[in-house]
Amino acid sequence: MTDAPRVPPSAPPAPRSKRRNAVLALYDSPLYRDWAFWMTAGWGLITAVAIPAGDQPSSLPVWLDTLLAVLTFVILFGVFPTWLRLLIRRWLARRRRRQPQSFAGPSPGSGDGAAAESAQRPTSPDVLPPSQPSSQPAHRQPSSPQTPSPHQHRAPAQPHSVQQPVPLTKYGTEPLSSSAVLADARRMMPHPVARAIRTLQQANTSKEQYEAVLDAAEILAISASVTAAAVLQGKTGGSVESDESGRRSLSTLRSALLARGGATFGTWTNWLEALRLFVASHPGAVPGLSEALYGDAHAADLVDQLNALRTERNRAAHGDRPQSAGEATLRVTEIGPHLEQALIKAKFLTQLPWLLTISCSYQPRSHTFDVVAHDVMGDHPDFERCEFTWPNPVATDVFYILNPEGPVSLSPFVASLFCPQCQQMEVCYATRTTKNSGPAALKSFARGHTVHSADLGDEIRSLPQGTTR
Repeated sequence: MTDAPRVPPSAPPAPRSKRRNAVLALYDSPLYRDWAFWMTAGWGLITAVAIPAGDQPSSLPVWLDTLLAVLTFVILFGVFPTWLRLLIRRWLARRRRRQPQSFAGPSPGSGDGAAAESAQRPTSPDVLPPSQPSSQPAHRQPSSPQTPSPHQHRAPAQPHSVQQPVPLTKYGTEPLSSSAVLADARRMMPHPVARAIRTLQQANTSKEQYEAVLDAAEILAISASVTAAAVLQGKTGGSVESDESGRRSLSTLRSALLARGGATFGTWTNWLEALRLFVASHPGAVPGLSEALYGDAHAADLVDQLNALRTERNRAAHGDRPQSAGEATLRVTEIGPHLEQALIKAKFLTQLPWLLTISCSYQPRSHTFDVVAHDVMGDHPDFERCEFTWPNPVATDVFYILNPEGPVSLSPFVASLFCPQCQQMEVCYATRTTKNSGPAALKSFARGHTVHSADLGDEIRSLPQGTTR
């Protein structure tokens, strides 16, 4: 059985979604759906008509008097209220992002019935099967000790903090459209995963929901793999055995990206499965990955959950897609729990936030670097800005992971590239390149469009190669 690429649903394209503050950083896109734009345009039009029609004498020419009046009314009654709306939106977004950090898990000894609480009160991340009696206490893993990060954060109220990881809510029995696990993932996972979950919860039909589950599963596998690969690539100062094992793992991924078919769903799950031996002997190499790759008495591990979804993806790619809405609903009921439990097992992604750097400036007095970056977490397309002070410089317009040991680059696995088909910047992941020379082929997480990059092709070829013994 082979792994097939993601196939978009056959339904007609959905209308353009509303993007907040996408035009001039003030107005929503598309403009015709933004009341603030119409208010601004209306004041300008009314003023442009009223001033020339008035009979008040003026020392200025009519055209200049009209222009000044239009600018004044547009700024006072159009742009200024819109700017206030922008400030309120940013304040509300920061408040929503900080809110989960104050949530506490269930008290020791609480039964599995506590998992039925609302999504605003996340419980322990461990998963119990649906047949588990409610009287049996849920298994709780001891939390790892928190260590202060050596990197000073200039904005302590920023949302994502590696010192205070927030577990995802327990798996429940509610439908995917209202699942608490999926709601938490939309808020705390890296943007590609969160966006895929949002698409799943907004699906209109059972067939669209079926396709969205499979797409979200593949994106989750890619995000978990590239995050682990980036952390391994940025590891320095470890033991010789640890560094050698990390290089062998990266060499395996390099070979897959250089293969003719490139990376598929199976490439990422197989690579994660191969990491089990590595994390067993080096559990702290990638924070939280050892818990994800090993199951417990109540739930299978991340790889097993993803493989179950990959099997369904291959089944659909070989012609066995749901033929009716009822069959699609049944399939979603069967595979939905695998996605929910995979998200819970992949909670380590919430502890390693993604950043897209905007600027990096050196401060001579402190010998540090002030970095401004986008917080690429959650499903909202307009990323919040955050500021850091780091001892070492970073590249701009590059994705980084905020590791407890410091920022590590996600390149060449993830990049922000301009998509000629979408006519906008897209978050893309590497799929393949040639062995000797040539650009790398990357696909956008959002639409699967292929974008080429010569620089990233060289970076992939420069990954560690296999060693002979």
